[in-house]
Amino acid sequence: MTKLEPLISISRYYGTNPDYVIAGGGNTSVKDGDILYIKASGISLSTIDRDGFVALSRELLRRIEEKHYPEDPVLREEAVKQDLHRAIIDPSHLRPSVETSLHNLIDYAYVVHTHPTMINAVMCANDAEKEVAELFGTEVLYMGYTDPGYTLFKAFQSRVREYKKAHQASPRIIFLQNHGIFVGAGSVDEIKQIYSSVESAIRARKNLTIPASKPVTYQSPAASFIAGYYASRDLVSQAFRSPLSDHFLADSDSFRKISRPFTPDIIVYCKSRYLFLEKGTTNKAIERKLLEFKESNGYYPKVILEEQGGMILVEENDKSLQTVLEVFTDMMKISYLSEQFGGPHSMTDGQISFIDNWEVENYRRSIARS
Repeated sequence: MTKLEPLISISRYYGTNPDYVIAGGGNTSVKDGDILYIKASGISLSTIDRDGFVALSRELLRRIEEKHYPEDPVLREEAVKQDLHRAIIDPSHLRPSVETSLHNLIDYAYVVHTHPTMINAVMCANDAEKEVAELFGTEVLYMGYTDPGYTLFKAFQSRVREYKKAHQASPRIIFLQNHGIFVGAGSVDEIKQIYSSVESAIRARKNLTIPASKPVTYQSPAASFIAGYYASRDLVSQAFRSPLSDHFLADSDSFRKISRPFTPDIIVYCKSRYLFLEKGTTNKAIERKLLEFKESNGYYPKVILEEQGGMILVEENDKSLQTVLEVFTDMMKISYLSEQFGGPHSMTDGQISFIDNWEVENYRRSIARS
């Protein structure tokens, strides 16, 4: 058995569990000599096979680690992307994960990076750093939010080197604020054990139950009007409701806790702004609000939330709409659970703008959609 077979197995293990991975999120890798195999950007872990991984030269990846790039962020990211492409051994038509260099820095054969609901309840909370310190002490590495891409890589590189100098070993667990977790180990069984121990530690001190989150279809005059409005624009719309969504749609104050994204994946699939409709809003007022939203943000809302009603979702097709439903439901779970850790900690305007305009995330969105 090659090292790639266990990687495929553990990729599907976490990829088929929405508590860890939704849509094209997360990535996995294995080091085999001087070759790094890593999930291709936008490929779903749930169904990945050998063809979903990209093989890269670790020697060429190490050159990226020490190379100096332009200060201009657009020129810099393009230059890094080209060097990453040159490191590809096979296949050249796929783009390796943007976090490839981060995987290469971790000195363990297998690395599994996911965005688990339970862990992100802490990572997307105001007291994230404090909670990590209390739960795990110095046996883990915690990093505050950093814009992804080369900026994150350099910060990651610096912190990993500091950790290795202090502990004479590479960190097995790396927490990233408003992002997720990296776990490295010599075997996939050890990866699973580490994930289990992390979640057990988080659960041990808290009551982490949430209202029922399974959505059911929902009908209302507002939902029907919006469905017709978008149908004329070749878009599909459907409304859903659950006890969890009821919690956040009770009033405008409750909505504010989910009014801004917590992680880059939320922006990729749901965008960064959502429309809240107060109870009793007329169809004429809804149409005006939709037009004002588009004029202000440059796009129609994918997520429209009706006070004391349902979640009205909009997308290009049914598959993409289901992804929006899964991602936004996960966002509500994270927000609800984060109350146990100091309350929800949203991304800033600058962080949101970076993701919204980053070519890499636009590429990942297009691959996932297709």
